[in-house]
Amino acid sequence: MFHSKKFEYMNNNIFRYSGKILLGALIVTGCSDYLKEDSGDLLIPKKVEEYSPMLYAEGYPSEFNDDVAWFKLMTDDVESGRLEIDSLGETYLDKDGNAFDILESGEGKQAYTWNVDIEEKLTDNFWNARYENILACNIVIDALPTMEVQDSGKFNHLAGQAYALRAYNYWCLVNTYAVPYAEENMEKAGVILRTTPQVDIQARKRSTLRETYKLINEDFEKAEKYMEGSTAADNIHLLTKPAVWLLGSRIALFQENWDEVIRLGELFMESNAAVYDLNSVDPELLTNINDSKGFCMMDGLVNPEIVFTFGNSSYMYDFLAITLSGYNYGLGFRPSAEAENSLLKSYEEGDLRLQAYFKSDKPGETDKWGFYTEATYNYQYPIKYRRRYSTGAEKPNEKLFHENWRSVEVLLNLAEAYVRKSNAIDQQAIDLLNSLRRGRISTDKYVDKQMADFKNSDDLLKFIWAERRRELCFEEAMRFWDLRRQGMPEIEHRWYTSWNSYETYTLRQGSPNYVLSIPSSELTYNTDCIDNAREVINAK
Repeated sequence: MFHSKKFEYMNNNIFRYSGKILLGALIVTGCSDYLKEDSGDLLIPKKVEEYSPMLYAEGYPSEFNDDVAWFKLMTDDVESGRLEIDSLGETYLDKDGNAFDILESGEGKQAYTWNVDIEEKLTDNFWNARYENILACNIVIDALPTMEVQDSGKFNHLAGQAYALRAYNYWCLVNTYAVPYAEENMEKAGVILRTTPQVDIQARKRSTLRETYKLINEDFEKAEKYMEGSTAADNIHLLTKPAVWLLGSRIALFQENWDEVIRLGELFMESNAAVYDLNSVDPELLTNINDSKGFCMMDGLVNPEIVFTFGNSSYMYDFLAITLSGYNYGLGFRPSAEAENSLLKSYEEGDLRLQAYFKSDKPGETDKWGFYTEATYNYQYPIKYRRRYSTGAEKPNEKLFHENWRSVEVLLNLAEAYVRKSNAIDQQAIDLLNSLRRGRISTDKYVDKQMADFKNSDDLLKFIWAERRRELCFEEAMRFWDLRRQGMPEIEHRWYTSWNSYETYTLRQGSPNYVLSIPSSELTYNTDCIDNAREVINAK
């Protein structure tokens, strides 16, 4: 669960960190014992410069995208099916199903079919990883009152990061392992609140949803206050004032605190209203299937929407099939395209996101030597974070392998808040939607949305939610989190048992399976932690 490594005290009284060092040592011995004055050759951290590297290494999520990869299988953005050829092609029904089956081991099925015991074949690392990050935040927060302050701006930035990261990690936990925020749910179980700088292995009950959100909101308030006095560099790898505003707008949105969403959203938009215009991208780059030359939406060097990036995983879409030379896969997971409410069908004609966010191979073609290459994959798969090499560079751009927070999320949060607060067809919300869509729809197809295009406020709200799905697909676990707060709708999944047969699993509206079980890693030692009840979903 945790990592332990030795650390050294080097020249100029500065810690040298190698991976997970200070936190590992604190975990082994406990902060209070480890930092004693009489601990021999060990040093008591006192300065901001001594805590900042540890917080970056331990408080920031590092493998978040791997931890949530299987969350996407529980949503309507993913379907299973045949992979070799286009499902709309003439030869679809005649295709030989003898190709290698990417799903033959059943990998991913537990999540995709909302099994009672998802961990039967999957390991849930998300819970533990968030508490590892929280522990690092606790260490910094606990040390703040006695920390030597030579530069108040740097101190405030460190404190702001610690509180914001703790709020974010608890927000992730409560929106995964507890029921959605609602007044009738406030006394139901939230998550375990750990706020001390020591590893907590005592039996501990889950706090209520009310208590959990109280801590999240208090942490955010402190983070915002500290960030006001920070002197953070303009670095998208670190939380800064705009990123904290974005986080706050998200936290408020999920609590339906429309005034707070609007306050923070308008603060953010004053200086960070960027929408990357896909019409400005070279069409050849946008449609190039070559990963080394094609366009990448999540390139932090070129996309002005990105205000924060984190994580270091090299592959964003575990469980979703991709084209790999030399392999002919039979069945697998792919972005949903067949059902009427599928993700890919939700994009209208001229929506450039279909090219910028997804990729499908071109039909077979003959190269300059006369050799014919048959394209065996014609379905689309996500490429938001695909590998792209800079011109003349041997290594890919390091900023492409991270989760990103983008200005367009705040835009969508704000649009929803305007509609929900006014309970009307709000012109401000429509203006925000137009500013987003103008940068996403090709200029020859784009038309501004008008108030007359919507029957009522609910119609506009559903459109905002649809834009949110189209825009934020396959980022963090946003679709899963959004489905929970949007009424936990019914979802139907087909699980292919062979090339020509499938079983149907239906997650009913409001199902308790929208809440994940507490992982076995917690339940095996924490006897006071009560698990979430889930229901059996049988195939039909």
